[in-house]
Amino acid sequence: MINMSSKEFFFIGISLSNNQNNDSSVCVLDRNKKIVYLDKFYFTNDIELFLEENPYVKNSQMAVSIPHDNAILEGKWRIHCKNYKMLTDVFDINRNDWTNRLSDRCATVFSKLKKTGAIVYRFEVNLLRDAYSIGAHYLQRTSLDCKSLQSALKIKYGFDELPENMLPASSLEAILGAMFIYDRAKGFINTKKIYEFGGVDVLNRV
Repeated sequence: MINMSSKEFFFIGISLSNNQNNDSSVCVLDRNKKIVYLDKFYFTNDIELFLEENPYVKNSQMAVSIPHDNAILEGKWRIHCKNYKMLTDVFDINRNDWTNRLSDRCATVFSKLKKTGAIVYRFEVNLLRDAYSIGAHYLQRTSLDCKSLQSALKIKYGFDELPENMLPASSLEAILGAMFIYDRAKGFINTKKIYEFGGVDVLNRV
């Protein structure tokens, strides 16, 4: 029996890419855990427009992934980061942010959204997949990995409405995020704060 203690009607998962060259996706679940909206974005402006104008955002809880920073290092920084290279006192350890592991794309957007009273959390895709026992058994985001994840969401977690053709990796990750925030809101799982990123709590299932 569903615990209807949460007053929100929609549960939103957003899989955020680290730049506009890769697709981001959003998934919206209703109170019956049915997908009512699934779409892809590329530009930051499109994400902001969705948050400002889409009626699903009101009366919702939201979970947003934290993208990894995959920026290609400049040649001299690749040389400097070799473990046998001496670091002199003139070496700027984080020049051009090359040591950053996580991307802060849209971090200020979600921080501002939280300050308006919206229920917003962040999640780390790999940790969440492991917590739901659907970790990557193949190279992440390859066709085999996407097929495995989609099958798990469809068979193990009841998303019967998923099509036979393969969805993009970002869409599958958005569904995972929406399922996570849905389960948390309904009291089906326990969660814990693992750290804070950009002023928003990062949660994982325990």
